Amino acid sequence: MNILHLLSWPPTPDNPTLSNFCFRHINALPEDCHSVVLTVITGPTASINCSEDVHYKHVQVVVRHSHNALVRKWRIWRGYQRGLAYVRQHCFVPDLIHVHVTYPAGLVAYHWKKRYGTPYVITEHWTGYQPQNSDQLSASRLRLLKRIARHANTIMPVSEDLARNMQRCGMEGHYRVIYNVTDTDCFTLKEPNHQECKQILHVSTLRDDAKNFSGILRVMERLHQQRNDFVLNVVHDYEAPQAFRDFVQQHGLAETVIFHGRKSSAEMAEMYRHSDFLLLFSNFENLPCVIVEAFACGVPVLATRVGGIAEIVDNTRGVLVDAGDEEALLAQTNHLLDHARSYDAEAIRQYAVATFAPEVIGGQIGDVYGESVAN
Repeated sequence: MNILHLLSWPPTPDNPTLSNFCFRHINALPEDCHSVVLTVITGPTASINCSEDVHYKHVQVVVRHSHNALVRKWRIWRGYQRGLAYVRQHCFVPDLIHVHVTYPAGLVAYHWKKRYGTPYVITEHWTGYQPQNSDQLSASRLRLLKRIARHANTIMPVSEDLARNMQRCGMEGHYRVIYNVTDTDCFTLKEPNHQECKQILHVSTLRDDAKNFSGILRVMERLHQQRNDFVLNVVHDYEAPQAFRDFVQQHGLAETVIFHGRKSSAEMAEMYRHSDFLLLFSNFENLPCVIVEAFACGVPVLATRVGGIAEIVDNTRGVLVDAGDEEALLAQTNHLLDHARSYDAEAIRQYAVATFAPEVIGGQIGDVYGESVAN
């Protein structure tokens, strides 16, 4: 099968890791799925180029930036048409389009289905369908989302919770939940940790409205007053806000809360393997890839009961607290500092391999492709 992938959140020179979770799905696909990723971004000059990865080709179209929103949208639309022509001439005629995040790339797939008869499927990651994020979902956008969803062959949310929220918003269609994937060859079982100093790991964008890192810092400050046998290692894609760094300095946490910046997958695997547990305190999520990675390394998780997290975290793999409940987070962090090493790391790892490994997730997506092309 020849699969053309459209990314609503394409990577850019300023944000090269954007949509990395989408590329993980693409990398997991079976060998008989020939993939081309088509992205359109704006830049100072127009261009088109094709690069080749192990599992896919990436056709990137750059259109000239405009400060006029209508002109910019028109150029992006024309960029997709130019990109499709390039793919047809140099790669293949697509059998199926896979849209990663419904809007706005789904509008392109919807148009091409009407024009060329090419079916499309959707993988959804967006948190905007959740009730607490309803301000992100305008009436006009919802109308477009419903139309795109109605004409998709299959909609693949990354959690049951996301599927329910999409349906609650009136997104009709054929749903099949397919979780995020992790590289179980890269993220491997940790060695037993016998260090006296316990290692807590937090991995996120540090976007505070979503990740509530300020709440974590307040809990760390209180915890530091009770004990000094732990370190919180913080890995973050973007520069840590100065307010967080100031809090750490002002409360004497410079040796307790360590900011590490961005890490490669191999470096992240090492950090998981040297951690006692992963800590998240998010206000909203879908299905965080970092939890899946931690499980692949046999690491238990302390997280909030939001989005799809409760679908994969049970008492054999970690602990859940309510979003915003700093008292509960303090109590359970204390508990895990004393008991995290008693979890069965091998059992956590085996759950991850059986549930999130590339051959498992890739096979599930491949089945959806086959059904869509057959229909």
